[in-house]
Amino acid sequence: MRLVRMAIIMIMQISAVVAFADETTEISRLDSILRKARQQGDMNKEDEALVLKMTFFYNNEWDDSLKKELPQTMELLKSHKSWKSYYDVWTLLVNLYNFSGDTSAGLKEVNDMYHDAKDRQDRFGMGMAYYAMGNVYSNMYNPDEALSSYQKSVDILMELDSLPVQLSDVFSYYAEELVRTEDFRTLEHVTDLWQKFLTTYYKDEQATFKESEIANRWRYYYMSCAQAALGLGKLERAEEMLNKVKELGAEDEVYIQRLWLYYQAKLYQKQGRYQEALKLNDQSVSLMMDSDDKSVLIQTRQQRAELMEVLGRYQEAAQLYHEMYNLNDSINSHDVKQQLTEMNARFHVGELELEKQRAQYRNTLIIVGIVIVALIVFILFRYIAARRLKAAHNKLEDAHQQLLTAYDQLEETTTAKERIESDLRIARDIQMGMVPRVFPPFPERTDIDLFGSITPAKAVGGDLYDFFILNEKLYFCLGDVSGKGVPASLFMAVAVNMFRVASKQQLQPAEIATRLNGVLADHNENMMFVTMFIGVADLKTGRLEFCNAGHNPPVIKDAEGHARFLDMLPNAPLGFWPDLEYQGECVEDISMMPFLVYSDGLNEAEDADKQQFGDEHLLELMEQLDYESAEQTIGMLNVEVQKHVKGAEQSDDLTILCLRIQGNQQ
Repeated sequence: MRLVRMAIIMIMQISAVVAFADETTEISRLDSILRKARQQGDMNKEDEALVLKMTFFYNNEWDDSLKKELPQTMELLKSHKSWKSYYDVWTLLVNLYNFSGDTSAGLKEVNDMYHDAKDRQDRFGMGMAYYAMGNVYSNMYNPDEALSSYQKSVDILMELDSLPVQLSDVFSYYAEELVRTEDFRTLEHVTDLWQKFLTTYYKDEQATFKESEIANRWRYYYMSCAQAALGLGKLERAEEMLNKVKELGAEDEVYIQRLWLYYQAKLYQKQGRYQEALKLNDQSVSLMMDSDDKSVLIQTRQQRAELMEVLGRYQEAAQLYHEMYNLNDSINSHDVKQQLTEMNARFHVGELELEKQRAQYRNTLIIVGIVIVALIVFILFRYIAARRLKAAHNKLEDAHQQLLTAYDQLEETTTAKERIESDLRIARDIQMGMVPRVFPPFPERTDIDLFGSITPAKAVGGDLYDFFILNEKLYFCLGDVSGKGVPASLFMAVAVNMFRVASKQQLQPAEIATRLNGVLADHNENMMFVTMFIGVADLKTGRLEFCNAGHNPPVIKDAEGHARFLDMLPNAPLGFWPDLEYQGECVEDISMMPFLVYSDGLNEAEDADKQQFGDEHLLELMEQLDYESAEQTIGMLNVEVQKHVKGAEQSDDLTILCLRIQGNQQ
């Protein structure tokens, strides 16, 4: 055994030496071409050799050499005004930073690259900048911006008089992102454009390319067609495309070979050919035995676990799921830190995100401006009305004049009141526009049932709720600002905006609460505060992370139909102490359990005799409820509140948010 091991080590060392020798030979060849081109004064050949050399460094991961020679190469290409080569090399620099983990530097470079090309009106440069930008956003787990950037790159490059070969890479990365987001309908459309490009390009340029290079690009195209067809349930089309990949051969391309094995097995799985699928999965496992790509290992194990489950081999399936859980856990601890770092950098330089923040701040300023104008108008007309009433009292002897003056005062006061009410209605509309009002909010999803309602006690109120989905997690909150009316609405507007900004950095609920508290407590001279429940629900597993900042305990109804208040740690409301660190908690699984968050306008609703709706009454109603939907639950509670108060004036804002997710029940 010892001799076998020594032999293996020697073979590996010899292979590495041979590979290094081949690489060194290629660099020497390129340097020789460069020298001859410079001696002959052939700038075109010199520029072409420079790009080939930088590309060689990049493809073979000679990062140190690439970082050392890229700046002077770019300066030389710039002096030659060889703009196509210039932006080609610049794209390599962005990708180098991006894929080596330095996303901040990648963002800066791609921003500079885009503006440089835009200033020159260089369409090729702008198209390549969008392509590089898509790679950066994809690496930052921001699929929406990544897909938008790739589409812009395709739109620009496909319009060029001479189609560039770089479009092949753009389509490959674009397709990979669409598969990741499972947008197979768009992927099918993209493959149509991809085919048009390949057919046109190789019709004109085929003679200048190696046969292996052409075959490789068609392989990636056919594989993307197969992925789209499988996603759309077009099994015959998928089989046809996978056969074309196999006909072109994939033995020299490990990545495409692994994809073919995985998706061919997936096709067999959908066709019910489970044993054949398992054999291909065995080959895929063998191929990836030495891989350190944990996401690929998880994907392969998940497919195998599903096959074991179908074949009744439950013990083996359970073991595979356990391995996947451990792999996922190790990935997540690293990914969360990386995402937070990269998202913080993006908030400093991402033009699109900055524009969203500016829009939110503009909305807040509009509300503040309208409310201030309304208050000034109200005070002004109150002052004018008071003076005119006093003048009328002093002129009682002239009855006719008194009647005329009273009529004028009534007309002006009515006009002033109408203006104030109009301004407050506008403020209310803007305020309501800051919380989600369209339900169902995610019509394309069947794994979440969500509904919310908000009823202010005055024209504008201080209750709030918000929610959105990011990376298969539902971020939501519900809060109650101290007091009512205009001051509460302003505090509410700031709280909603800060929740959105903090949540989009994918922070834990306790971290979100800590940041909100720091902002709201700063210069809080009026000592206003907001109680808030903040939750993050994993839509795949049903796990709920939450932090309760002095808010009413939510109600959860378990699978046996028992309703109870959620046990929680006692955190302080937001806005009192700026340096307070909030504590978070979790519920391991809320799958298929109705979950109700509300403001105290529900349980403390009073009738004319000051009798409250009550916590026990709330639990009793939730237990009696035969759950049909979140909308039906909230509708029932609003009706019961109206029955209880019997027409008494509403004493506090009433806000309710109800949700139920499928989670691990899918």
